[in-house]
Amino acid sequence: MRLFDVILFVLVFVTFIVGIDQAMVVGIAESYWIFMFSLALLFLYGYRKGQRQAREKEKSKTSNNQKKKKRKHG
Repeated sequence: MRLFDVILFVLVFVTFIVGIDQAMVVGIAESYWIFMFSLALLFLYGYRKGQRQAREKEKSKTSNNQKKKKRKHG
């Protein structure tokens, strides 16, 4: 997990907690934007995680194919 992804996940958690606090203080209608911001950060985190997993899967697939070629020719 990269540093940016860790920071992004922490921001998701923090903005959600702030949203809960503000919902109790001023009401859900006034703190709705905080929850939406937290949700947008969560979607961004999930997108980046999916992209990273796809790159790792592709990388492992190509390395496995190269190993198989070496075994056949080696």
